[in-house]
Amino acid sequence: MSASVGKKYVNLPDIDTEQPDVYETPDVADETPSETEAEEEVQSADISTEALGTNVAAARFRASAGDVDGETALARYQRSLFRTLQLESLSDGAETGPRLQETAAQRLQRLTHETQELRDQLATAEGAQNSVALMELATNLHDELARLATQNESHGALAALLRRVESAQIADPAAPKPETQRAAHGGIRADDSAQLEQRIVALECLVGAGAGQPARDAATGHGLADAVARLRQQMDVLADPQRIDGIQRRAKQALVEMDRLEAARSQAARADAADPADTMRVDAATLRRVDELYDTMSSVDSLVELAPATAARLQSLATLHAEATEAVSRISRVDSAQTNISEELATMRDVAAGLSSSLRENSSTLSDNIRHLDARISALNDRIAALPK
Repeated sequence: MSASVGKKYVNLPDIDTEQPDVYETPDVADETPSETEAEEEVQSADISTEALGTNVAAARFRASAGDVDGETALARYQRSLFRTLQLESLSDGAETGPRLQETAAQRLQRLTHETQELRDQLATAEGAQNSVALMELATNLHDELARLATQNESHGALAALLRRVESAQIADPAAPKPETQRAAHGGIRADDSAQLEQRIVALECLVGAGAGQPARDAATGHGLADAVARLRQQMDVLADPQRIDGIQRRAKQALVEMDRLEAARSQAARADAADPADTMRVDAATLRRVDELYDTMSSVDSLVELAPATAARLQSLATLHAEATEAVSRISRVDSAQTNISEELATMRDVAAGLSSSLRENSSTLSDNIRHLDARISALNDRIAALPK
């Protein structure tokens, strides 16, 4: 029994103070490390006892962090995360915490990175017998992971588009809610299938019914891309200052003409009111010209929509036409130069032929002269030899 308990119960009767108290709490042992353990811990070879300042430590950390590039740091982080998850999964009865729980996207990214590392390792490895087969397997696995990532992205985009279509639909207050139907019937019923069919029809109306084909405009029958291109061309035409000035001038001229027509109409109305017998004063030639004008307008109306595209096409072809004209002029100059060269060559051939004929004649004349000269020299030598000595 401790001293404090003994002091408390020392004066009470019928208490045996010599026996141990079974209800007494044992004293807590001092768990502080001893001096010998502290000394052994300090004297360990793995621990550096060198004093290090704050600035020096920060400089060392900056130097060690600066030597590692971003790719190596990311690879080390992913490997450490993988090792942590592997140790957590292999621990006895331990469950992975919510902080270390690996999502599907993280797992896909990790597998893609590990497949890429395996491909790099197989590419740098030398002398391996099965490296080609392993490289093919790694390549197929990498392509499969890329396809899975693409499918996940497409599923996310399709879900977002479905949500947009659902929010764009006008809600019917008399129709029952889908949650109520699902709770009443349980599972997927015919109503859910009908709702899904309506969503698919709405999607087809928005993006087009044909897979891989551009959506069509119901009003014009052309593609949305063509309609957007036509609208952009029309906006460019309207935004051009020169075209705007021309349109303003034509509008002013049209207003002046309309004022004149209104004045003529009012004058004709007054004349008709004054003399009702002369109401039919339009001759046949004027009526024929009006009919021709209406026919011309009906044929021009169908070309109004094509006018901006045609103008843009002509503007784009203006440079090509200019280059073609320049090329034609160059070809004409080359042709004329070739003709002149051909004429000069013909002249030179004639001159060469005359020169060759004159050379032949001169050579024959020289040969004759040389023969005569040889004969005269021979005769002269004979005469000299015949002279008396």
